[in-house]
Amino acid sequence: MKYNLIEERWIPVLWADGKTERITVKKALTESNRIRQIAASNPMDRFAVMRFLLAILYWCKGNPDEGPISAGEPFPGDWFAKLDEYKECFNLLGDGKRFYQDGTAKRRKTVTELIQEIPTGNNFWHFRHTTDGKEGLCEACCATGLLRLPLFSVSGLPDLKTGINGVPPYYVVPYANTLKGVLCANWMPKSHLGDPKWAETGDGKAFDSEVPLLVGLTLPARKVWLHKPSAPAGMCQCCGEERSTLIRSCEFQTAGSQENDKWNDPHVVYLDKVPRKAMKAPDLTASGGFKMDKPWPNLISRILETGKFETSGKPIKLLIIGFSTHQAKNIDIWERIIELPSKESINENVVLLVDRWRKEGAGLESKAGRSKKESAAILAAIRPHVEGKVSASMGKLLSGEAGAWEAAADEYSHIMNAVAESLSPGFTSESIEFRKKIAGIKPNMALKKEKERKAKRKKGGSE
Repeated sequence: MKYNLIEERWIPVLWADGKTERITVKKALTESNRIRQIAASNPMDRFAVMRFLLAILYWCKGNPDEGPISAGEPFPGDWFAKLDEYKECFNLLGDGKRFYQDGTAKRRKTVTELIQEIPTGNNFWHFRHTTDGKEGLCEACCATGLLRLPLFSVSGLPDLKTGINGVPPYYVVPYANTLKGVLCANWMPKSHLGDPKWAETGDGKAFDSEVPLLVGLTLPARKVWLHKPSAPAGMCQCCGEERSTLIRSCEFQTAGSQENDKWNDPHVVYLDKVPRKAMKAPDLTASGGFKMDKPWPNLISRILETGKFETSGKPIKLLIIGFSTHQAKNIDIWERIIELPSKESINENVVLLVDRWRKEGAGLESKAGRSKKESAAILAAIRPHVEGKVSASMGKLLSGEAGAWEAAADEYSHIMNAVAESLSPGFTSESIEFRKKIAGIKPNMALKKEKERKAKRKKGGSE
């Protein structure tokens, strides 16, 4: 039995007219101007399939030609003739070479190891549970699970290692309103392309200097070999489609240590450290402090400092995908779209303002006047909503529109009034004063005081 990823309709898409469909790789590329986005419920799959299509675009066409690319016109079909030439590299099943698979893999596991959100083994304390060896996946979901391996693999027992990026970092993707727009926004000239994993036998560890782009984009962190689909009929545990047969097991083991600091991922924001480290989404469930205010201010500050995604004359949309992990545990996956103004429109004090927002958020607990645990609980109940609303107005905040940061701080006031009423509902003078104190908690975004404090830190000497 064969299942070829060039011939089969396995990529789920949302068309511009609102209809959904599974289509072939070629159709996804040649009609990408009519596709709104990859129609997957998990951000991992939307991003992994987009990176796969981007890698094919580089592999088949090379670097983009000089001159503007029309977002409304399709990519020419003859660009992708290479897919037919190398069709055997895209077999998901059957004898011989397989896509993203290695016949030396020897550790038998349930196939749902490919899909992080599906519980396996004895992890039965879930709202949803699957039984190893009984439930399984369809071929299409196995394909998307394989595409996650270079991007979202975490370390774990017995000897599982992370992928080429190490612990999965934030992924920041220039975004657009069509799939073609997204591909074009990310299709930048690169000096060293190399070959993708499906067309070569090397690995990312073999490079002492720059890792070629297509190697880094397509290097799986696991050795996998899918077993044959088998009866009885059942529902795919990922997409829910009823199938006469399902793939229920596979060989699944580490591919060894793949992390490589010579790899410069085009969708990763790096810290200014030696050795270089990627910015990672925090584990929001970890003890030792409240962290919901940290992700976007820290990331935006670094994006502004590096200028990695800035454009001249026009704003750019960025899709940010955060995968929170703790050791071998997958905690959460989330995505957010923000608008980054053109570099000419960004407020000169914006880095100070973002940093102040972060610091003020971290200090709000002390303003509540209660125990640290109680204050943290108060803010934990409202901050996700507030930070969600504030970060959705990123364009206004970064361009320094009048009153934008004050309006952001006022988002706390709307909810803190309700919190104050619930915490202190009485009418004694003490209760009223405490309600006022709670209702007034919000970040102070005035930069003058920040600058004055810095000026007072001079040591000795005369003016």
